Amino acid sequence: MDPDAPRTAAGAKPVDLSATHCQPRTTDSRNNTSPKCQRKCPRRKTGGRARWMRMPRPIHAWPAHRGSCVATSRGDIGFSGGNALAGRYHAFISYSHADETWARWLQRALERYRVPKRLRQRENADLLPARLYPVFRDRDELASADDLSAAILRALAESGALIVVCSPAAAASRWVNEEIRYFQARGLSHRVFCLLVAGSPDPSASDCAFPPALLHNADGSPRHEPLAADVFSDGKHNALLKIAAGLLCVGVDDLKRRDAQRRAWIRSMLTTGLLVISTVTVSLAIVAYLSRQESEVRRGQAEHLINFMLGDLRSKLEPLGKLDLLDAVGDQAENYFDALGDRGTATEVLARAIALRQIGEVRFSQGRLKPALAAFRKSLAQAQALYTREPENNDYLFELGQAEFWVGYVAWQRNDLDFADNALERYMQRSRELLAREPKNAGYKRELAYAYSNLGSVARERGMASDALGHFNDSQAVLRQLLVDSPNEDALIFDLSEGMSWIGSTLLDLGRIAESEQAFRETYDLLAKLHATGENPRYSNRYGVAGTFLALALTHQGKVAEAKALLDESTRVCQALVDHDPSNAEWRYSLYNSQRAQAELARATGEFGLADRLLTRAHTGFSQLVTEDPSNHDYPRTLAMTERLQALRVLDIGHPELAMSPAISAMARADAAMDEKGRDSAKLDTAQIAETLGRIQHAAGQTALAEASWSKARELLKNGAQTGVMNMLLRAELAQDSGDTAQALALADTLRSAGFNDPRYPLPTREQ
Repeated sequence: MDPDAPRTAAGAKPVDLSATHCQPRTTDSRNNTSPKCQRKCPRRKTGGRARWMRMPRPIHAWPAHRGSCVATSRGDIGFSGGNALAGRYHAFISYSHADETWARWLQRALERYRVPKRLRQRENADLLPARLYPVFRDRDELASADDLSAAILRALAESGALIVVCSPAAAASRWVNEEIRYFQARGLSHRVFCLLVAGSPDPSASDCAFPPALLHNADGSPRHEPLAADVFSDGKHNALLKIAAGLLCVGVDDLKRRDAQRRAWIRSMLTTGLLVISTVTVSLAIVAYLSRQESEVRRGQAEHLINFMLGDLRSKLEPLGKLDLLDAVGDQAENYFDALGDRGTATEVLARAIALRQIGEVRFSQGRLKPALAAFRKSLAQAQALYTREPENNDYLFELGQAEFWVGYVAWQRNDLDFADNALERYMQRSRELLAREPKNAGYKRELAYAYSNLGSVARERGMASDALGHFNDSQAVLRQLLVDSPNEDALIFDLSEGMSWIGSTLLDLGRIAESEQAFRETYDLLAKLHATGENPRYSNRYGVAGTFLALALTHQGKVAEAKALLDESTRVCQALVDHDPSNAEWRYSLYNSQRAQAELARATGEFGLADRLLTRAHTGFSQLVTEDPSNHDYPRTLAMTERLQALRVLDIGHPELAMSPAISAMARADAAMDEKGRDSAKLDTAQIAETLGRIQHAAGQTALAEASWSKARELLKNGAQTGVMNMLLRAELAQDSGDTAQALALADTLRSAGFNDPRYPLPTREQ
């Protein structure tokens, strides 16, 4: 099918051409030519895109100004005045369907084009339309036409101008040529405009873009070379302006100038708009910045207040025994830090890590291990993030080590020695790295001493007494070196006393009773001086605990009177602390342990009434601690040891059946508090309870159950410190229970040679 389908019938009658839209130029009736252009036009290279060129025949030029179609000195042709655009359509676009894309663009561009307002005001608004709308294009306008030919002719008759989309396809189209002929027949040849979209403007070229009707009259005589706007050489926008200038009968320069003014105005408005938007944006940014600054100031103030409460205020409340006042502060601060996440500067994040650690320390001192561990883990996460971001920063490394210590310490308290060992080993690595960076830093040296002591504590609980003693001695060596430079520093003296206490306990594990007494006495003397100042209740609490330990070492050697005096003093000091702050779990635990030790010694010396009263108080106190924090394995274990003593008191008066109940309860608590990762001290206590239960079962005539209980005790002691005083004592008692007198006597001799003469645990003799 021919792509240029016919749009008019072959013998269609001409339409009424009497109506004209613009006065035609005066032409030579003989050859229908217009006056020659008085300006020479530049020549055009053959074979390129259409440009303005001088041809052998005169050519038409686009109007440079409004008025009659006359040649100007600039080579431009104007048009006569009058409303040339009256009619239904401003223009009729004639095109080959091969050029439909260009025709569609031209139609839309013309219909969207707005005639400059100032130009209309200058020329008289009645003569120029505001817009070139509508423009006829057959594909859009003939969709509902009944008679194609009539519609085309009617559209041509109602159009003020004809725009030919010129291309080789248009030049070959019969129907484009016929449309031009019809329009020329109306006497509107001067209202025919060309848009060159392909091919050459040279009539002799093989790809000439102009249809024959533009080059020759109907009788074959040549016409003036048509003038075309070239979309390639002029550019689409300039080509559009040339077409618009012709339709409006105004000069191209006028349109270009007005268009440039309009574009400048638009740019000015855009620039103004952008400036306004920028001003508003900057203003909003300034307001947001000031608001953020104010928010950061308030946040900084809030965090500073939290740090003050958990730091300075805590140090003031602790001597008063009022740490419970910080509970609400700690809970609210933790929620506040959770909401912030890791936002803020590095300094702020570090402050949060410290504050979270301090929250954990307050909770730990209250015996609330689970919430304390939660706070320590959050502190660890904050410190780890800071250290990962800047590993060379000593403050971040230090705080990371602190958090790892506390996480490990809580694990130790909860009987998870594997986790505790790993965490405390990392703490040791951090301490060594800090000291390697600053070898003369006293604070970092102290951290190293703490790290040695912590590893010693874990080793001792694993039953590795010799390794533990080595760690403790390393710690003491560092502290004594520091004490040379700061002999009167209370905190340093306190740390030294703590290390000596651990050494005393480890010496007992090694069966070195006399040496342990010396270590405990040194501890007691150091703490007595600190307690005498009355400045820090923590020192007073440890003074009471040191008295209990020293009393234990003295009792092992039969020095009962001095041991009683020490236990009375310890109970008095711890009771005063608890009366001062009943919420402090650490102080309460120290008091109940001292009361239990008093009760055990009172039983051994025949003070049964005092022993019963003290055991009741201790049992009540430990029961409360277990209820408040069941995650702390020390609480149920010490409660079980108290119930063991109560069972023995009932057995003392000859009621093994009644003694069975507290003994079974003690065994159940001890088993629940100890798992496969249990500490050596926990295994030792559980074995002692099992031996007591077997003794009660044997007295009640339950021989098989008694043998099972004693077998359980022996299994628990198998991997413990065999040289420990309590280990040897229990093995001697178990040997005696089972009738192995030889082994019982051998162990008893070993204990006596070490100075053991404890009235609570009478040793078998050869005379028995």
